[in-house]
Amino acid sequence: MVEVVVVVREVGSVRPDYSLNFELPEVPRVGSYLSIRRPDHRDPLGEDLVVRKVWWRLFHPVTAGFASDAEAERKGSLTEIFVECDVALGPYATERWREKVERYRAAGHEIEDFEVSRRRF
Repeated sequence: MVEVVVVVREVGSVRPDYSLNFELPEVPRVGSYLSIRRPDHRDPLGEDLVVRKVWWRLFHPVTAGFASDAEAERKGSLTEIFVECDVALGPYATERWREKVERYRAAGHEIEDFEVSRRRF
């Protein structure tokens, strides 16, 4: 499992609106769809996102551009992974999320729709 910070960008901007921490089996790829279900909504309803960027923050203990022979064995480590996302609209969006997306669209913002149809349960 890998820990990531899902950062949701403000619509029409690259500024972060909010972020949530997750433990996932792998790092989502650019273009992946994410749906976040919260405890106040029944499954499968959620908030939909599309991954735009993955930002790996790393640390390395060597300050020089090239490690000396003595430092060559020293390895860097992962600090954190940010998964930057834009608001999107999927087939199982909560009513509140869908209304929010429609307000953004009415204001002239382009919001991506998931390219998948809704399955009936």
